[in-house]
Amino acid sequence: MSTPVEPTDVAQLCAAHYRPLHAHVRRKLPQRSDADDVVQETWLRVVKVATSGLLSNGRAYLYRVAHNLIADHYRQRRREEVLDDTQLNAIADPAPLPEQRLLDAEQLRHLDAIIAALPPRSRQVFLLARVEQLALAEIGRQLGISRQTAHGHLLRALVALQRVPGA
Repeated sequence: MSTPVEPTDVAQLCAAHYRPLHAHVRRKLPQRSDADDVVQETWLRVVKVATSGLLSNGRAYLYRVAHNLIADHYRQRRREEVLDDTQLNAIADPAPLPEQRLLDAEQLRHLDAIIAALPPRSRQVFLLARVEQLALAEIGRQLGISRQTAHGHLLRALVALQRVPGA
């Protein structure tokens, strides 16, 4: 039968078992940083249980926690390795981030203002060319102007839109 470990005994437990525990974990996890993380998390959990007064066999609990954390580490790694790029893209949220939506909305307001400020004929040609995707010859026929004149109006609109960042 083991005696309960008092919270003050955790420091003694650490002093007695830190190096052997770290060596044990290091044998199981080749990356030093992974081993350091597991050892640190082990001590955090031991301290938490010790302060609750529920820790009865400090050494056994210490190694059991470390063992469980090592297993968790390998399970997590296996999960990460199983997911390839196709799977990651399938679970990724394709929706733009809120910041991007705000930037896009601001850019659209700016575009709307520039388009509204265009001369009426240039605005009409631009909308037919870019929104309706009509050819310049068709735009000319619809508006009763030459293809060359429609081209001039479209160029005027595009030059005005050059002032929009990212457009």
